[in-house]
Amino acid sequence: MGVAVAADGTVLVADTGNDRIQAFEADGTPLWAFGSSGKEPGQFRRPMDLDLDDAGLIYVADFGGDRVQVFRPRGELVRTIPPVGQGQSPLDGAAGVLVGPEGGLLVADFYHHRVQPFDPRGSPREPIGSPGRLLPGRLHYPTDLDWLDGELVVADAYNHRVQVFDPEGRALRRWGGPLGLGLRGGRPGWFRVATGVATDAVGRVYVADFKNHRIQVFDAEGELLGVFGSQGSGPGELERPTDLDVGPDGRIYVVDFGNDRIQVFDPLGAR
Repeated sequence: MGVAVAADGTVLVADTGNDRIQAFEADGTPLWAFGSSGKEPGQFRRPMDLDLDDAGLIYVADFGGDRVQVFRPRGELVRTIPPVGQGQSPLDGAAGVLVGPEGGLLVADFYHHRVQPFDPRGSPREPIGSPGRLLPGRLHYPTDLDWLDGELVVADAYNHRVQVFDPEGRALRRWGGPLGLGLRGGRPGWFRVATGVATDAVGRVYVADFKNHRIQVFDAEGELLGVFGSQGSGPGELERPTDLDVGPDGRIYVVDFGNDRIQVFDPLGAR
């Protein structure tokens, strides 16, 4: 359900149904895998998303474990967030993970309908967003996050929209359907569950439009630039895409969830 592309082109995949992480070369050649089912440190219960820091550490959103686990490549566990023994986790469904500035971390806290930041020590900070519909800053089952020129882009999945927040957590703008009010639909610029977001070096925002079986591309202000993908199992077709990432070569790596594969597209959407 999740994908992250390292600076050297290695493609990391959250193999959710198998409770493991897999790594591939850019051409799809398997490299290594780690993880097993369970709640012990280093095990997973539905890993949903990944991110990497500048040192190459892998941050995994362990959805059913209500935590983020941090690994070195090939699976050596470094730590968990929140730390083991800290008490009950402030997370209820760690759906998306994003490495923040100066070693901090942000997590799409699915069942709490918010983004939960952590400081570099793993202690929770003031949440971003609150449960609700329609209004700016209200979230309904958020699933993914990315940075856009210092602003936080959030996949507000079941509000069928994208929201953008400033570093202090103030809602700046939103889009998806009319006025970003959370109405679902199949027209261009509308969503039926916006599950994944990724940004590129020129400020484009790519959104995995889950039940419309497509990827939509926007500028930083939410103006629609293009749409690619359609329902199916052939090359360039998608079945419920969940996540995506932009590689160092500018290509778009899409989790084609219903087809159990990753598809790779150029920035304009051609496979």
